[in-house]
Amino acid sequence: MKAPITSVRLTRVQIPLTMVYASSVYIMQKTERCVIELATESGIHGLGETWGTPEVFALTAHLAKGWIGKDVLERHALRRAFWKNSFDPRAGRNGRAAFAGLDLAAWDAAGKLLGLSLAELIGARSRESIEVVTPLPAAVVAEPMPRVQLQAHMDDLANTKRVVDFALEQHRRFGFTCLKYKSAAYSTAWDLAVVRQLREALPQARIRFDPNAGYAPAAAIELCAKLEPLALEFYEDPTGELEGIARLRAAMKTPVATNMWVVEDAHLAPAARRGAVDVILADLFNWGGVDAWCRMARAAPVFGMRPALHSIFETGIATAANLHLAAAMPHIRHANDSGLHFLAQDVLADSPAIANGRMRLPAGPGLGVALDRARLDALAIESKEVCG
Repeated sequence: MKAPITSVRLTRVQIPLTMVYASSVYIMQKTERCVIELATESGIHGLGETWGTPEVFALTAHLAKGWIGKDVLERHALRRAFWKNSFDPRAGRNGRAAFAGLDLAAWDAAGKLLGLSLAELIGARSRESIEVVTPLPAAVVAEPMPRVQLQAHMDDLANTKRVVDFALEQHRRFGFTCLKYKSAAYSTAWDLAVVRQLREALPQARIRFDPNAGYAPAAAIELCAKLEPLALEFYEDPTGELEGIARLRAAMKTPVATNMWVVEDAHLAPAARRGAVDVILADLFNWGGVDAWCRMARAAPVFGMRPALHSIFETGIATAANLHLAAAMPHIRHANDSGLHFLAQDVLADSPAIANGRMRLPAGPGLGVALDRARLDALAIESKEVCG
């Protein structure tokens, strides 16, 4: 069985968020993604997704040119095309993300050709329902603002109640029992007040604290020591670089997770040697595709670390992919990241829904999802067709 690739259509979309997402990295109310439609000679189409920056959009289009005429089932040949023609050290994370989006579309097409879901292709459908975690913004504000204005808002600790009320609303509407608080890494007093109130309001919830490495090691260690009595699920990238994380981890009982400092095979052993990381919160796009992500997920326990799935504001395409990855790896027990419920609109005809803090694995072959063409076109800001 062969299925040569005949064309790749890329659509860059801009999707409003229903909240202002404030963290140490972003203050934004929109997300940009690149939706990938891969067509084969047999009439089978595969869906993929990746980051929507202009740089990744251009890299994905460049890489797609080398895929035309290749068999969608020959994953290793497709990967060789990536290494040979598109990836070099200057591309870095963007290169991996571009490949990951096309790679996901190829897996989706392969599943449709073979009549198997993505989870079955890479392992098994070990479960049909996956727990997900909701992100919480560093502060709840009405509109995006300059960071200095956000900091002025956070100087008033009375405003911390807004974050707690927001969390309670997510718990009420969707049943979340796992929450990720996104610190702005501006005020340890603010962060301590927020997390203490979250614990008081939701005593049984699993809470993650994520300042995106915004705090220096000394400040992070001092803050996390005060958070220790609150029994958080883990500290996610509480400070920068493996050395800083290792220093903090040695001083704490609470586990430490990262999605920033362990993003390729060569990072696993150094992280294990330093005793820096308990959880590799791995992003499909940072790692460069399904094969690389699965290799990490199988290797992590050998190094004494637990794999989990990182995500931010992705469409239903990548959200479905993450559900399949979790379902195929029964040793993944941490809830999947997901921000899909904060998208004002999705590109799918039937988006994965959240009930009791969980999402069900889509039925059907491949990813089990279908585009809504009208929605995609309405959200599009740029498109490109690559063909032979």
